Amino acid sequence: MSAHKEGPNPLRPYYYPPSVGNTAGTTPKPSPSPNLGAKYGSSQPASSSSFGSSARNILADMDYSEYLSDASPSSTATIKALAEQALWKYTSVFLAQPFDVAKTVLQVRAPTQTPISTGYTPPRRSRPRRRPGSPDRDVSSEEDTQRPQVPRPSPHALDIKSPSSLTAVLSTLWQKEGAWGIFKGTNSTYVHSVLLSTITSFARSFFAAIFGVPDPSLSFQINPPNGSMGGLDILSSPAPMASLAIAASAAGIAGILLAPLDIARTKLILTPSTHPPRSIMSTLNTLSSWALPWSIAPITFLHSTLPTFMSASLPLFLRSKLNVDPVVTPNVYALATFVGQGLELGVKMPIETVLRRGQMQIAQSSSFPAKEIQTVIDVGPYKGVIGTMRSIIYEEGERTVKAAPVKNAVANRTTSLARDPPRRKGQGFEGLWRGWRVGMWGLIGVWGAATLGGVGSKGGEF
Repeated sequence: MSAHKEGPNPLRPYYYPPSVGNTAGTTPKPSPSPNLGAKYGSSQPASSSSFGSSARNILADMDYSEYLSDASPSSTATIKALAEQALWKYTSVFLAQPFDVAKTVLQVRAPTQTPISTGYTPPRRSRPRRRPGSPDRDVSSEEDTQRPQVPRPSPHALDIKSPSSLTAVLSTLWQKEGAWGIFKGTNSTYVHSVLLSTITSFARSFFAAIFGVPDPSLSFQINPPNGSMGGLDILSSPAPMASLAIAASAAGIAGILLAPLDIARTKLILTPSTHPPRSIMSTLNTLSSWALPWSIAPITFLHSTLPTFMSASLPLFLRSKLNVDPVVTPNVYALATFVGQGLELGVKMPIETVLRRGQMQIAQSSSFPAKEIQTVIDVGPYKGVIGTMRSIIYEEGERTVKAAPVKNAVANRTTSLARDPPRRKGQGFEGLWRGWRVGMWGLIGVWGAATLGGVGSKGGEF
């Protein structure tokens, strides 16, 4: 056949041979000389150089612009990006810390029990006459011993007027301790959030590689929907249930490993800012053990896994049961995910209330060296998961209930003037949702920013 330089082959007019590599005319031929050693030594560099040049030509002709950026980031740029991300994370934690402190105080606080007025005043006992020659008796001391001993409040105790007001807690903390009071535990909260996300991502990727399923944190959709629940995408997974189990298990493992740090964080928030120790390591050293106590292990596992399970399973439920797809119906899907995150917040708050009380009981009982821990509020008791919820609803404090309506207006007016509003023992079901406004404000703020500027498309709560 003729050489390619003469033009295309008439039998293959639309075929143009590649110009990469050695052509047929320039292919080196082995020499027939008997001196094979000298000829091999002289021809080896030429063949190796031609192979290297052809490989370079092949790589030069390939276009990687669709897969790689124009310039790879340098080490300085990488360090700068990490520092900016860490600063942004710390700033967000710092701004949200006052609300987190107020929420924790409301969750752990045991309400003061006011005596119920019955309208009956006991008669005053007259002072007995002393007979001549009888020893003098101190009647006032006997009366004092008969009265119930009321414990004196701590000088650092907060006088909270409203049991559900965040602003009341913040103003009282500012008056008692100043700016340090509302920003207590900022460093421990930041370290806990960073370690929690890191350990969760590592465990999730590890289990995904072991069981051969895609990582739930990686989205394989071309256009990820706005407001994906918790940043997890199990819709594109070939095994959605396995990915869901991996995501929940990774969150549970991270919560169990970081339980001592969470206990130290709760202790730093609920103790006065003027009482040492105030550093993270010193507070951890006051605990008797860095292992998770068995008494709060169930509630810790629930607090870590249940919100992740709900947030990750909701998109699967919407698409499989309600035919709501993020690509076909994006607006309905965004509204449904917002409602789902509100439901997740409603389930999370009672569990978090019980967990904070259990953590504070562990901090008080296992402190080393053994001494009484002064807190800014009276800590409510921890009686297990169901027992603590029942105690909050039916036993702690008192709440005002609406009286039954009276048909006679005169009798109704007389009754309202003569009696105080009827009271019932316990905080009611609203005692389990103390501080829910913090989570709702964060949820509305994140979704509002995502709607206006496309920021925070993963949703969540600060």
